[in-house]
Amino acid sequence: MSEETELLFDVGDERLLTIGEVVDRLKMEFPDITVSKLRYLEEQHLIAPRRTKAGYRLFSPDDFRRLVRVLTLQRDEYLPLKVIRREIERTAGTFPATPRQGIRKADFLPGGEEREYTAEDVQHMTGADAGLLVELEEYELVKGRQVSGVRRYSEADVGIVGAAAQLGHSGLRPKNLRLLKSAVDRETGLIEQVLLAALRSNRPERRREALDRVEEMVQATTQLRQLLLTKNIRRMTGRRSE
Repeated sequence: MSEETELLFDVGDERLLTIGEVVDRLKMEFPDITVSKLRYLEEQHLIAPRRTKAGYRLFSPDDFRRLVRVLTLQRDEYLPLKVIRREIERTAGTFPATPRQGIRKADFLPGGEEREYTAEDVQHMTGADAGLLVELEEYELVKGRQVSGVRRYSEADVGIVGAAAQLGHSGLRPKNLRLLKSAVDRETGLIEQVLLAALRSNRPERRREALDRVEEMVQATTQLRQLLLTKNIRRMTGRRSE
C-alpha cells in the first residue's frame, strides 16, 4: 500500500489526513502542490507530520493549517523558505484557520509600529549578499530609511529582497527587475486615476469605500496578470492555452 493511498485515521476526536488526501484538498488552491513538495517542506523543517509505525505521514488539523500558512506565504509574499520558517516560528500557535488570499485592505494602511530590519538582518533572513541590497536600492526596488545612523528596512522590503535573491539564481539581477517595477507603477497609476480623490477624502466613510475598491482592483489585476502570464508560458512550452 503506497503512502499516497487515501486512508481514514482518527485519534480521539482528531481526524488525520494522509499525504495523498492533503494534496487532493490543496490542489485547487495550490495547483503546483505535489507529494514531493510536501516531503521537501518537511525536510526543510517547515512542517512536521506524525508517522505511523509503517512510516506513513499523517497530518492533523494543526499540521494542515500550518502547511496552508507556509504555502500561502510562499505564493502571496514570495518569501524564501528561510524567511517563512522564521515567520512561522515567530507566530507559532497563531496560524489562521483559512489561508490569506493575497493582498488585503489592511496592507494599504500605515504600518504604525511595523517592525523594521537592519541590512544585516535582511541579509541573514534572505541569504542575499550586501551587493544585491545595494543594487535593489539603486534601482528603487527597496528603500531603507536612516534611523540613528543605521539604515532600516520594512517587512515588505525583506520580501522583495528574498524574491530578488531567488530570481538571481535564474540569472536575473535588479536591473532586469525594473520592468516589473515599471508595470507595477503603471498599475498603481490606474488605481490613482480612479480612486485618488476618494482615498484623500475628508469623509471617513468615503475613504473606507475607496479602500474596499482598491482591494478589489488589486485582487482583480493580480489575477489578470497571473492568467496572462500563464497563457504566455503555455505558448513558450508549446501547450495550447485553455
